[in-house]
Amino acid sequence: MKNNKIIFSNLRNKALIGTFFFLWLAIFSEEYIENIFAYLLILSFGIIHGANDIKLIEKVGGFKAADFLKLTVYYSVFILFNFMLFYFVPSLALLLFVLFSGYHFGEQHWISKITGSLALRSVFFLSYGLCILFLLFNAHHTLVDEVIYNITSIAMPDKLYLIAFVLNGVLALVLYIILNFRSLIISDYVIELFLILVFFIVFNTASLLWSFTIYFILWHSIPSLVDQIIFLYGSCTKKNILKYVKSSFFYWIFAVISLGVALFFLKDTFEQSLALFFSFLAAITFPHVIVIKKLNNS
Repeated sequence: MKNNKIIFSNLRNKALIGTFFFLWLAIFSEEYIENIFAYLLILSFGIIHGANDIKLIEKVGGFKAADFLKLTVYYSVFILFNFMLFYFVPSLALLLFVLFSGYHFGEQHWISKITGSLALRSVFFLSYGLCILFLLFNAHHTLVDEVIYNITSIAMPDKLYLIAFVLNGVLALVLYIILNFRSLIISDYVIELFLILVFFIVFNTASLLWSFTIYFILWHSIPSLVDQIIFLYGSCTKKNILKYVKSSFFYWIFAVISLGVALFFLKDTFEQSLALFFSFLAAITFPHVIVIKKLNNS
């Protein structure tokens, strides 16, 4: 599914304005305030953008309403399996989370703007998304190292994030030129480089959690919500937004309560709460990425 250019342009402009506003908050507010707003935004827009996957599966797969319970059980079991994966094989689970998230971020950002070979596009989506993630990780490498160690008990090598950012950035640039060789528009190229510069400034100014929230909410979750609402209901109107919220409310409220309770018991240990938080996001990310991939191919 592809957005039309007008919708994408409007979303990009609003996301850019929101980014500078959130950056202003980062400069003039305490880190604990940023963290509170970050959790609120992720628990609202962040979680709800993946809370309607069952509805999407029904439409993409042509399932009937009677299959809802069966799909919900399968989906829940898959999420539980992901939690177990983090418990028994945390290193593999974290690696998969980074790869899935990288691909998912890149796909959302570029699916409406790039055409060409499916294989090359897939690699491009992955390399672009990983470029963004490693740019974030490098800006907060000390805290990221602590979070990774809390999850996997593995100490990360020095300069790993910087090297990974450069390699993925170069690969993404090369693939971008190849995929757009015949229709390369310099202004589009300049805009994307400008956005990378904006992300660099944001990531190196705001806290880790607030930096992640700015990108995750403004540049991923909200555009994804618009995509999904258009796919399900034909247009992104207030009425259709309300329909989307109603149909995803049960899953969303269950996810928010579960995570909220867990974070409450770890509220005094920020590194451990971050580890739990990202593990939770990973568990619900895996099935969501697969659903959106099928949606975009439909």
